[in-house]
Amino acid sequence: MNNHARKIISFSRNYYSEIMQLGRYNYNKAEKSLEEHIHPNQIEICYYDKGSQWFCVGDERYLVKGGEVFIHFPGEVHGSGGFPEGKGLLYWFIIDLSELSSQSNQLVGNDIVFLCNELIRRRERHFTGTREMKQILEEIFCVYRKSAYSKLGIISIRTLTKRFLLLLLDCIDKKHSVIDERLTQVFQYIDKHISTPITISVLADLCCLSESRFKNLFKEQTGFTPGDYIQRKRIQRAIQLLKQNPDITVSNVAYQFNFSSPQYLSSVVKKYTGFSPSILKGQKGTLEHIMDF
Repeated sequence: MNNHARKIISFSRNYYSEIMQLGRYNYNKAEKSLEEHIHPNQIEICYYDKGSQWFCVGDERYLVKGGEVFIHFPGEVHGSGGFPEGKGLLYWFIIDLSELSSQSNQLVGNDIVFLCNELIRRRERHFTGTREMKQILEEIFCVYRKSAYSKLGIISIRTLTKRFLLLLLDCIDKKHSVIDERLTQVFQYIDKHISTPITISVLADLCCLSESRFKNLFKEQTGFTPGDYIQRKRIQRAIQLLKQNPDITVSNVAYQFNFSSPQYLSSVVKKYTGFSPSILKGQKGTLEHIMDF
């Protein structure tokens, strides 16, 4: 299915023997959950550009944030564990590894399959990526649209795929996971003032940066814009307060966290979670952590 929010390339096996599918969704509100499924002999690599998303693999649950990579290894049962597909931008890339079992010497076999096998061998499923990953995936979409089945187009897409896989391996080896110390006081400030208006200029001053440089640093380190992060924090606190105080009204919570009206709070909560505040208030179990990030 291709529309303004969701685009999928299903590669022809006649031209791309191992590259199966490249997809992208860009949701401005939460959508239905991803049902459990499995990819036999295939690896699925997800790059989350912005937002946050729960993934479940077997009995394990993972929260993936903007700027992070998440890998589903071959034969694993996976889905979103009942959580909706969240507001945000996600890419997924599926590569078939059937050739892997038939290669007697991997070094002289298919380079793409070999690189995927290196990912499997390292067994790192969740790690921080780089901005270049999005650029490469968007370039594949562009090349496919213009010249998917020309000799030059096929070579370009295969080369971009190898660049993407090499970049994944480089990120695993370098472990890009350290949060800039300048943001520590920003997080503390947001937590302390979450019920009052928070301006970008104040946050930028805490880091001794211009507003534009601060926004870039914040997005690079957290996967969220400052405004989106603050909004998610307010929703998280509002849901927690509703759950902890059965007698409190949505109106009281809305005004406590600086929402203009209870109707606006309800619309924002549903946009981010797919559920109304009243449903989340009485929900226990899986959805209890729906706004964790």
